[in-house]
Amino acid sequence: DKYLVSEGDEEDSDPGALLALSGTIAGLFAVPIGVFALLTGASFGGLADIVMLVGIGFLYYAAIWIYLDMLKVEETSNVVSWFQTIPLFGLIGALIVLGEHPEWYHVLAIIFLVLGSFLLSWKDGEMKKTVMFWMTVAALLIAAYDVLFANYGRTIDEVAAISLMLIGKAVAGYSLLLLDKKARKGFWIGLTTKLKAQFVSESVNTLADIAMYASMLLMPLVLAQGAAALQPLFVLIGAVVMGAIFPQVSEGGEGEDFRKKVIAITLMIMGGILLT
Repeated sequence: DKYLVSEGDEEDSDPGALLALSGTIAGLFAVPIGVFALLTGASFGGLADIVMLVGIGFLYYAAIWIYLDMLKVEETSNVVSWFQTIPLFGLIGALIVLGEHPEWYHVLAIIFLVLGSFLLSWKDGEMKKTVMFWMTVAALLIAAYDVLFANYGRTIDEVAAISLMLIGKAVAGYSLLLLDKKARKGFWIGLTTKLKAQFVSESVNTLADIAMYASMLLMPLVLAQGAAALQPLFVLIGAVVMGAIFPQVSEGGEGEDFRKKVIAITLMIMGGILLT
């Protein structure tokens, strides 16, 4: 994502252009899943369910627009770390809208996971207050999206809900393509300059979304969101493995930085045990 907003000219690095291309890729995944849902007789619910599950795609893309915009002015780790607040907002939303009442140890697990994620994600340097504010808004929007998706998606078949989720993102992307002249110009430029990189990025992200939102249909929302907070742990493991193979990309790990990572991993392991 940092590469996509940093490389190239202003047009193909525009968040609207990137989201338009993202929506196009989401649409490619939506078609086979939607066809499968129809062929298997999956229930799509009523018109209100369909409209809501498609419409909230705009909510999700609003959050990602903010995220991409903030990546232009701040280090990736300092931006992404704010997504670890999503389970906290999700906890409140699930309590109010879904009527979910997690056990006290689930709440404690989420706190451990969020704190551990922040420790792993946060790097030295002063965080800009503007970034803090807008990334909190982005996290709040995604938490709201998760709550609404779970609320309406659980009333229909899982495969139908997943296909509508992807269609919603595709519709949001196509809307940018039609309504935003700058996004449209950047989209066509991006097809020749960034298609390969974004196709790989969005394909992996879409597969992760399918897994994530399928889990929200099958388990309490806040537990699914809390488990997703393990992402920085996998990033660290991947960095250590890559560093062992390619020393030039080593993350390092001495002194205070090493102690911070040990504390973070310990917190996240404790959180994972409590969560399950």
